[in-house]
Amino acid sequence: MPNVDTATAVAGELKKSWGWLLAWGILLVVVGFISLSYEFLASAVTVDVIGLFLIALGVIEFIQAFRHQKWSGFFLFLIGGILSIVAGFLLWRSPLAGMAVLTIFMASYFLVLGSFRAIGAFATRYPGWGWGAFSGLTGFVLGAMIWAEWPASSLWVIGLFVGISMLFQGWNYIMLAMVAKSPRLAAAAP
Repeated sequence: MPNVDTATAVAGELKKSWGWLLAWGILLVVVGFISLSYEFLASAVTVDVIGLFLIALGVIEFIQAFRHQKWSGFFLFLIGGILSIVAGFLLWRSPLAGMAVLTIFMASYFLVLGSFRAIGAFATRYPGWGWGAFSGLTGFVLGAMIWAEWPASSLWVIGLFVGISMLFQGWNYIMLAMVAKSPRLAAAAP
C-alpha cells in the first residue's frame, strides 16, 4: 500500500499542474496525428534528431576524455566520443541511409524479442501466459512485416512508430489531467 503522505503529495502536484498535463497531452496527440499523416517526414526528423544527440554525446565524451587524461579510461572515452560524433554526423548527413539502418535494427529487435517472449510464455505457462505469448507473437509478426518490406519500410516505419507513441503518450497525459481535475483526487490533495 502506498505511503499516505506520498499519495497526498502526488495528488497535490497533479492538482497544481493539471493544465500543463492537459496542454502537453493535446500537443502530443496533435503532433502524433501529424506524424502519422507525414510518416516519411517524421522518420527523417527523428533520424536527424538522433544524429544531433549522438554528436552532442560524442562531444561530451571527447571533452571528458581530456578532462580525465590520467584515468585508465581515457582512450575509452576518446574512442567512444569519436565514434559517437562520426555516427551522429552520418545519420544527420544521410537521413535516408540512417532510416534504413535504424529500420533493420528495429525489425531485428522485434523478431528476436518477440520470439523470446512467445517461447518464454509457452515454456513457463505462468499465470496469464497467453497474453505474454500473444504479445511476443505480435512483436514477431511486426518484425517480420518490417523486414519483408525493407528497405521500402524504412521510409515510413520510424515515423509510424513515433506517431503512435506520441498519440498514446499524449492520451496518457490527457487522462492524467482529467484524473487530476476529478473531485475524488481533489479530496485527497492538500
